[in-house]
Amino acid sequence: MTTKSAPLVSRFVSALALTAIILVTGCSSHNAAPVSSRSAPPSDRISVHQVESGETLYSIAWRYDLDFRKLARANGIRDPFVISRGQLLLLDTSKISNTAAKTVNKSVAKTKIAAPNVKSRVAANPPAVTKNLANKPKSTSSPVVYGTNWQWKWPINGKIVESYSLPKLHKGIKIKSVSRAAVRSSAPGIVVYAGEGLRGYGKLVIIKHSEILLSAYAYNDQIMVREGQRVRQTDIISRLGSDGTMYFEIRKDGYPVDPEAYLK
Repeated sequence: MTTKSAPLVSRFVSALALTAIILVTGCSSHNAAPVSSRSAPPSDRISVHQVESGETLYSIAWRYDLDFRKLARANGIRDPFVISRGQLLLLDTSKISNTAAKTVNKSVAKTKIAAPNVKSRVAANPPAVTKNLANKPKSTSSPVVYGTNWQWKWPINGKIVESYSLPKLHKGIKIKSVSRAAVRSSAPGIVVYAGEGLRGYGKLVIIKHSEILLSAYAYNDQIMVREGQRVRQTDIISRLGSDGTMYFEIRKDGYPVDPEAYLK
């Protein structure tokens, strides 16, 4: 390198350095909004649910924190609340007066396999129910279902490891018991759901105790009751797995309430 070219190189390097400083300064002076202040992208509220195999009106209402009675009225569904796979249910219960007699039905062509089976079950059920009611006229007023002479009892013996807290999205309580512990119904009623179709609940049992009160027993390893079965208080309804942990909820008018305020 010659003596004359050295100053040129030096000036070129200095210019590059100055440009870099300007760019860095400009970037650092830009005030980006913190993550906490950025608005979340809009999310669509689910307004329609397509019934899947194994679901009941009660389990769907439970999934969306709805009162099963309002969900039924919003879709024009009457007791015994029979629904079909592929059927569409409106989830907006705030406009019950406008949608009480309406049910959105899915095209039968899109459920070619399930539709015939569902129809045959629905068609076969009414005569059976009528016959049972005729033979046992007192069954609908049995105190086992709607009796008031009972108090809530703990479904298992154990220690609460997670308490009810709606701000933390804890809609029930977690109870730690022993491996393979027997789970008992906390109150008399009728099993309205028994399966594992609700995400996050594992094998789940939901029992209806009155028109406003239901209870749920989750994280089971073995379900020992079936839908429609009448259970007495403290009847064994399921067994836990080796972990011995169960999740328990009570809902009143469709809303989760603190189980500890009810259990004795």
